[in-house]
Amino acid sequence: MIKQPKIIFHHVPKCGGTAIITGLAITYYPLRLLRYGREGFSGALNARAASYSAEMHNECQYAFRRKLLSYYAEKGDSPLICGHYPFNHDFHAAHKDEWTFVTLLRDPLQRWYSEYFWNRHKDHEYRKTDLSIEEYLESRNGMMNARSFVNFFSRSEDMYETPRSQDVKQAIETLEQIDVVGCLENIDNFKARMQAKLGRTPIFFKRNKSPASQEQKKVPDKNSDFHKALLERLQGDIEIYEKTKERLGL
Repeated sequence: MIKQPKIIFHHVPKCGGTAIITGLAITYYPLRLLRYGREGFSGALNARAASYSAEMHNECQYAFRRKLLSYYAEKGDSPLICGHYPFNHDFHAAHKDEWTFVTLLRDPLQRWYSEYFWNRHKDHEYRKTDLSIEEYLESRNGMMNARSFVNFFSRSEDMYETPRSQDVKQAIETLEQIDVVGCLENIDNFKARMQAKLGRTPIFFKRNKSPASQEQKKVPDKNSDFHKALLERLQGDIEIYEKTKERLGL
């Protein structure tokens, strides 16, 4: 009988996370899911509540969420900790033999566009924006989203600034420590890595369809000044993504 794993899934926004979280629960914890439903996984992060709480305490939201990750894992009543949790280096050092750490990446350009269109057209208010795509890139959320991999996998608390080279380097090294890393563009490779690590191939279903229509999701021309500015902002995340793909042989 395969021992039930303990998984921490670092869900970077717009990297297939909701479908992955559901698939992990179905594949590795089916009886718990049937018996308790979502209530059986108390470590799932409420991103809205976490963000508002961090703001209330005037704290970097990534630093605050690292503490929440440690809290829910130490609490010990859920074998699956999931959500928009950044990597907690101190927790990993203390518990890397106890938990399996998992994450998925996505092409940073496509990821940024996907997050903008989601925030522009979704039907709830948390981080919803009415800004044009050009205005959004210059906003705090737009700048933060352009360095998501840096924010999730380094210790940096700048959140909005152009990433420092040492933060990019640290994020690349962090991803080398995570047990299973995949890319959304090659989900079969990710599934194979999960099977090799945990002895069972996960089952994933597509969820969270974009609320934007195809017409609404038209992106600026690749020769436009906007596209060039966006690529410049994404350089840190692009380097992290490309280095990780190269290491994974993708």
